[in-house]
Amino acid sequence: MLYKSVEVGIYVPDLIVFSAVVVDTKVIDRITDHDLGQMLNYLSITGLDVGLIVNFKRSKLEWRRVIRSH
Repeated sequence: MLYKSVEVGIYVPDLIVFSAVVVDTKVIDRITDHDLGQMLNYLSITGLDVGLIVNFKRSKLEWRRVIRSH
């Protein structure tokens, strides 16, 4: 990833399903705006429009679908 022409990091999605959905698996207390921003970066980099954040921390699965707007 470039910021003002300087390499600042590499974003690599955990999983891409059927070449259409970026899936980011996590074990965190809760899904935050930081996680949503990270997913938007993944979507931007891959050129895909749909992402899914899946949190396995609690007994009840927490998940968020993220849609990239153009």
